[in-house]
Amino acid sequence: MRRPLRLALLLSGVVAAVLSSPASAIAHPLGNFTVNRYAGIELAPGQVRIEYVLDMAEIPTVQVRPAIDTDADGTITDPERSGWAARTGLGLLANLTLTVDGRAVALDVVSSSMRFRPGQGGLDILRLEATFAGPVGDSGELAFADANFADRIGWSEVTAAGTDGTVVARSSVPARSVSNALLSYPQDLLASPLDVHEAALLFRPGTGAPAATAAAGVGATASRPDVTGGAFAGLVGRTGPFMLVALVLAFGFGALHAMGPGHGKTLMAGYLIGAGGRARHAIAVGGSVAVMHTASVLALGFVVLTVTEVFAPERVYPWLGLLSGLIAVALGASLLVARLGSWGRRHAAGDRHHVHHGDDHRGEPHDLGHVHPAEPLSRRSLTALAVAGGMLPSPTALVVLLAAVALDRLAYGLALIGAFSVGLATALVVVGLVALRARDAVAGRMSGRTARLVPVLSAASIVLLGMVLTLRGFLQI
Repeated sequence: MRRPLRLALLLSGVVAAVLSSPASAIAHPLGNFTVNRYAGIELAPGQVRIEYVLDMAEIPTVQVRPAIDTDADGTITDPERSGWAARTGLGLLANLTLTVDGRAVALDVVSSSMRFRPGQGGLDILRLEATFAGPVGDSGELAFADANFADRIGWSEVTAAGTDGTVVARSSVPARSVSNALLSYPQDLLASPLDVHEAALLFRPGTGAPAATAAAGVGATASRPDVTGGAFAGLVGRTGPFMLVALVLAFGFGALHAMGPGHGKTLMAGYLIGAGGRARHAIAVGGSVAVMHTASVLALGFVVLTVTEVFAPERVYPWLGLLSGLIAVALGASLLVARLGSWGRRHAAGDRHHVHHGDDHRGEPHDLGHVHPAEPLSRRSLTALAVAGGMLPSPTALVVLLAAVALDRLAYGLALIGAFSVGLATALVVVGLVALRARDAVAGRMSGRTARLVPVLSAASIVLLGMVLTLRGFLQI
């Protein structure tokens, strides 16, 4: 009995290893969606100044371009830039609150300007710099709050310092910016961007260190929070014979992307291990997940390009994660009920068979070495696996699509995304085949009674993973 038990534990370990992944690994990086903000408060005798910076990543920059290009001719001129900066500066100021000793300080826009900087895939990123100022006394308790872009993800930082005879005696925020005013984000903080949008401080006359925005730490980088996949996005600009090389590279990027967290690998492996799957089922599941992933990229790209005024696309991801988890729970629960019922019927049939034959087969295990196959892959299960595993679109693939539209190279962009999807499907199929091989290598040495536990364990694991996905999506909404 010890040998079958060891084999059962081994197979259960394989299932658990495939199905378990860190909760933090479920989400996609969203750096291309970020709207990053910095507010540097500077206090001088009789005056407060706020040096405000807005740093928009590629996708929000695509969304605001129509508002900047007022004549819709596709070219943004200097007057259009300055006009948008002036309008936006006023809008940003309306969402700032600054009080001293409980009384609101009237702030005015001193200056505002914007410029584009190069981003991924040939797309621009936008940087707006504005200065606000207002009168204050020589001392007091200051409170500041920034309510701009509260519905967008990104880095949010506030600093406060005194200058020219004013000192900050106590402050809830540092005097120096760790991101150099959103020009050089610290590498060790990119995975968990700062989310500071309030400050409370006490200021008075005195001599202190001059106000500064340069980072005092080390390890800074020009990268933005959670931006990945720049090499793939850079393929959009390839021309001539390099386009064929780019398609091959896109295939490789898709395979690497599939090997990262998510994309239905755990759901697919869990289902195939317990469902008596074969190679054709692995191919069907991997291909369906990749097709769904591509469709989700195209759908989100369409929404970004057509519903720019009211839509924060990154907010879709938690809802998609929640839906993916609910689908996984429903799929796993239906499989669990069916497999428990089948297991119970087979167990009862075995008992009746043993009683009927009595002593004719006493001591002979009827099921030894026989593994009962579970249900085949149904169209409904295939659809559920494809939707649950592929509905979260890759932000980098979305950047490639938007860059192709901006560069008027839509056909080539779609070809890159297609090659990316084929690579993703290939990697998923390989994962499925490896899972099936591991199942066959272990299950062939198990008794039938022990082997019948495997479909039940795999269904329970799918339910558990679905619950994790559901909880994570719910907490992110």
